[in-house]
Amino acid sequence: MSSKYYTMEFIVNDIVFVIFNEKLSPLGINDIEGYYKVMGHDHIGIWLKHPGILKVKTLDKKGKPLPESQRKEELIDGVFLATWGNIKTIMHFPDREGFDFPGLLDASKIGFKNTK
Repeated sequence: MSSKYYTMEFIVNDIVFVIFNEKLSPLGINDIEGYYKVMGHDHIGIWLKHPGILKVKTLDKKGKPLPESQRKEELIDGVFLATWGNIKTIMHFPDREGFDFPGLLDASKIGFKNTK
């Protein structure tokens, strides 16, 4: 295993296992641990792909309740910031199929390639 796997830059776009110090229930995340795709990081924390926010349309245009058969579900993509203070640990799986995607700073993407 190369030392490139030991920096934050090389986990962007990868799936990691995160253990939080507390639940993020207001965001719809009710476990203190889980697998998340890393979208980025900064000095405040790590940006993770949300597993999906399920929005259910329960009212019609006039504000009256819709029958269950007419309710529509919408899965909304989102990204959330897990602050460094709420992260107990992050586990990365370099080279594991399905978990390690090409990162933004992969060495193979730097420079020029000769196609001959």
